[in-house]
Amino acid sequence: EPYYSEAERTWATPQNWTANGLNTLVVHARSSDIEGVSGLYVRLQDSSGNSAVVSLAGAPAAVADEWLEWPIPLSSFTTVNATKIKKMSVGVGNRTTPTAGGAGRVFIDDIWVIKQ
Repeated sequence: EPYYSEAERTWATPQNWTANGLNTLVVHARSSDIEGVSGLYVRLQDSSGNSAVVSLAGAPAAVADEWLEWPIPLSSFTTVNATKIKKMSVGVGNRTTPTAGGAGRVFIDDIWVIKQ
């Protein structure tokens, strides 16, 4: 247990991810030797405790063997106030209904917030 893997960053001061017109979170990911793993996701939480998860369809197979640039509009995190980001998590697996049996490596690099 817990049958999913997740990395998390918490900011002491909430971050405004919409400053200067920023509107898109970009995550770069790549996987290696993935077997039985599903669901690459990003979870954002604001300073009020509201959180939302966005998943990449077909991942981590979608990021196998080469780097993928995954742009996520901040508007996809519908219940989160993007002017008050407190915590971000990037993970693989299913947090809601985790299942055993996955193995492999997922690499996350270059996480940006951009204007697109």
